[in-house]
Amino acid sequence: MEQIEMSEADSNKFQMTWQLQWSTLPHDLLLQIIDRLGLIEFLSFHGVCKDWRLASSISSPEEKSRDLWFLTYGEGSKCSLLSKQDKIYKIDLPELDGATCLASYKGWLLLFCNGSMFFFSPFSRAKIDVPNCPITELSDHAAAFSCLPTSQNCIIAVISRTSDEELELHMLFKGSNQWSKCNFSCEKRNLNTITGAMFHNGEFNFLDRFEGLVTFDACKSKEWNSYRLVKNDKSVKNVLDYYIQRDHLVFKDIKGKMELEDNVSITTCGTFYLRGKHNILIPGETIEAEEGSESSKNLKGVWIHPRYFHIEPNQTW
Repeated sequence: MEQIEMSEADSNKFQMTWQLQWSTLPHDLLLQIIDRLGLIEFLSFHGVCKDWRLASSISSPEEKSRDLWFLTYGEGSKCSLLSKQDKIYKIDLPELDGATCLASYKGWLLLFCNGSMFFFSPFSRAKIDVPNCPITELSDHAAAFSCLPTSQNCIIAVISRTSDEELELHMLFKGSNQWSKCNFSCEKRNLNTITGAMFHNGEFNFLDRFEGLVTFDACKSKEWNSYRLVKNDKSVKNVLDYYIQRDHLVFKDIKGKMELEDNVSITTCGTFYLRGKHNILIPGETIEAEEGSESSKNLKGVWIHPRYFHIEPNQTW
């Protein structure tokens, strides 16, 4: 077979022509390409050139699968991301350096760092500052937000225990700079450490690590209710319309899939998501390092729905 050789000048001209043709594809055609991309492919597409970045700026792609991805952080800005296909991606997120995730919902994280609170989208690096954070340091705090932080109806709720008998709830409504505070008397024997929080049917639900559940109606009555969860009891009238998935880290073998050493512990933030027709709450949990492990390393983790959100920079709540 006869080989065709190009001079260096011809080769450079060919590359420039090829790049020019791809960068000037019609906008409608670029949008059709974007609609067929997975999230990781979209991120690569977004970084090709200015024209492609502009075309992708109005898109908010998400994986077609409802399965959650898992993000580990806690080593400066170095993070690892485990996809549904069990592929590991190494990413650099300076926004997570020194931060702790309080809540994860629909692809957004609510983060606390050095006395400040903000929303963060890891895939697009979008950030929304939350005003007047009511806490100065974390101590078994749990949080949830009602809907996407870009929605005008979004509400943030952060709960903690002030004593064995009392819970303290801080709430902030979108558009307000002032947090409201209310307390609820609840004996520790009826509610242990809160590990899960979510907004569902107009109420914030707070779940402990055993069978305790406390709800607060944030939209109408402003009333608290306390429950004990039981399984398969037909005499009970109130039935949860969502599922609770405990020990999800072990069930998904996260340490094995992410190739983490025995000396690594992981503490996670819970999340609430829709899979098929079912709402599912995954509480926060901790996997300790193996006993006897030397120089143990503590990582943080969060379940996240793989979505990309493009917003204008420097937004505040």
